[in-house]
Amino acid sequence: MNRKPLYIVMSTVLTAAMAMPLSANEMDERAAEEADRTAGQVVDDLGIAARTKAALAADEATAAHKIDIEVDRDTVQLNGWVDSEAERTRAGEIAMNIDGVASVENNLELQSSDRTTGEYIDDKMLIAKVKAALADDPTAEALTIDVESERGVVSLGGHVDTEQERDAAIKAASKVAGIVDVIDNIDVRS
Repeated sequence: MNRKPLYIVMSTVLTAAMAMPLSANEMDERAAEEADRTAGQVVDDLGIAARTKAALAADEATAAHKIDIEVDRDTVQLNGWVDSEAERTRAGEIAMNIDGVASVENNLELQSSDRTTGEYIDDKMLIAKVKAALADDPTAEALTIDVESERGVVSLGGHVDTEQERDAAIKAASKVAGIVDVIDNIDVRS
């Protein structure tokens, strides 16, 4: 029996569960922490993220499961790795055409080739370690930072309030064993 599809499905389900939208209580807490954003703005951004993810999933040219979406004040940030420049471009076009999107930051990276199942699992474990390191750092805003990995290269994305939060996130991620490089796609809100 070929177990590769089973591992991929299990990993995809686990990844999707970790990326689930925040609960109503978590959204309220997050909104309270971000004094300059109302709960309504957070909900609007979550709606944009959901519509963008659905549109990417409906498009045959994009692999939505490889693309993470962060939204802050109607700006969509696309993070992750894709197979081609055409897929990268198409994902940006789809995001820009979503109702309510003001701008798109396309941080999608091109992956070199198909990963083996072992490399895929190693990257998922590396993501978990980086997320734990971010959560342990009192300065890094772990809930607002997206973490993606491709063959040990970690991409950090999302939005934070200060340069110190961004620097702390990069420093915390850089200390995790097994990281080859850290790509900084974290935006500091102005």
